Amino acid sequence: MFFGRILTGLVFFMFFISASVYGQPPETTSETANDVQTDRVGGRESANAPMGYTLSACIKRTLKENPKIKAAEFEIKKAESEIGIQRGHFFPTFSLQTYAEQITSINSKGPSDEDYLDQDINVLNFRLSQTLFQGFTIFNSYQKSVLNKALVKARKKQVKMDLILEVQTHFLKLLKTREDMRSLKAAVHRLEVNRKAIKSFYEKQMTPYVAVLQSEVELADARQLLSKAKNEVHTLNVMLNILLGFPPDMPIKYVGHLSSGNYNFNMDLSVCTTCAHKNRPEMEISDISLEMGEKELAIQSGQFSPRITANADYYIRNTWYDNQRTNGIGQTYDPDQENTYWTAMIQLQWDFNLGGRQFYQRGKAVHEIAKLRQNRKSTRDLITAQVQMHYTNLLETRGRIDFSQTALESAREGYERAQKRYQVQVGTIDELLDIQASLTRAEANCNQAVSDYQLGLANLYYAMGQQNFTLTENQMPEDSTITANGNNGDPLNRISDMKQ
Repeated sequence: MFFGRILTGLVFFMFFISASVYGQPPETTSETANDVQTDRVGGRESANAPMGYTLSACIKRTLKENPKIKAAEFEIKKAESEIGIQRGHFFPTFSLQTYAEQITSINSKGPSDEDYLDQDINVLNFRLSQTLFQGFTIFNSYQKSVLNKALVKARKKQVKMDLILEVQTHFLKLLKTREDMRSLKAAVHRLEVNRKAIKSFYEKQMTPYVAVLQSEVELADARQLLSKAKNEVHTLNVMLNILLGFPPDMPIKYVGHLSSGNYNFNMDLSVCTTCAHKNRPEMEISDISLEMGEKELAIQSGQFSPRITANADYYIRNTWYDNQRTNGIGQTYDPDQENTYWTAMIQLQWDFNLGGRQFYQRGKAVHEIAKLRQNRKSTRDLITAQVQMHYTNLLETRGRIDFSQTALESAREGYERAQKRYQVQVGTIDELLDIQASLTRAEANCNQAVSDYQLGLANLYYAMGQQNFTLTENQMPEDSTITANGNNGDPLNRISDMKQ
């Protein structure tokens, strides 16, 4: 039959459409295709990397290649798709329905003509439906999806801030450990020279054998510390390789050294705090989450409203009977019926849930908003505390650099004097070894102070919500209305107050 063939054709058409849509492989973006660009050199992979990675270059590559960033980008695309879904609810829906029905009478009683009981029915129905009003739930759902995209972008910014701090922390620790290695290598060399001198004095019976043993112990301790430093350098290289998207064992050169110049961070604490409240992604996430909570409350409130829908239908209905009919004057005719018609309808539907589900859903949204407001206040207080802590730590480490550099100069001069005194047999071996240990300790303290300052600076910029890749300049907040402290005062002057 004609409509049976139409039904079969529609089924096959929908099948091929579905196969063409769902059978396509996922799109390969240029970013995905370029995730790994490697060359085979000597049977192993090597990255198309520059001669060396500075701190800024490490951060830029991490923000481009790290899987967390790529995952955040796909999350944004997912949010954009959700916006498209909610936008589609503003438009009417078009549906097609067709069916074929066969009715065969088995037994009948009554005045009905049995010939009219056996029939074949084919129906083709086109429907256009448009929601006119639903308590503004469609509009609020769309607005919530737009806010969700902003929320995802803020979370991506948070991921970027976390990755920047993580790279800076590992990079600065690597530079500090390298400096420790240099100091320990120098210490091992000095101890080896001293051991030779002590052995020479012992052979000439100018010093006791216990001095030789003590020099051996000090040399073994220094070598042990050097071995630990080498292992830590290797570990930090592996961690940086992973952050940058390289194989863990790939020999990547990380270029840089601990800064030993002037430390001119002169931004006031109140400026740092204001900048943090304005730029921290956590504050933006809290604000957007609160707005989304309010939209959810509006959606749940809209569930109490009626739903008004406009429908327009176009029908084609054919009914076939098995036998022909004869009218009262003996004429035979075909009783089959073919109808084509359309209908228009405006429907109002108002659902009342007697179990209170709608009421409790709205109450849940109200409590969620109250929770989000408390979380926002907690987040703001935590950010304020973080800025205060990192600001104070930065000032303390800045003063410690001056002390440690002065101590290092004194230790170097003291070692040179002690070495000369021992060579002319005026000083003792205990004095020389003590001064040697003091020099090694002073070098380590100086490296630690400089590293702590730069790590403190990285943490303070993170707490302020600022992306300062190099940490070499006094970067001002992004908001031009926020200015540095103009009281010709140096924040370092507060150190004396803290020490009292």
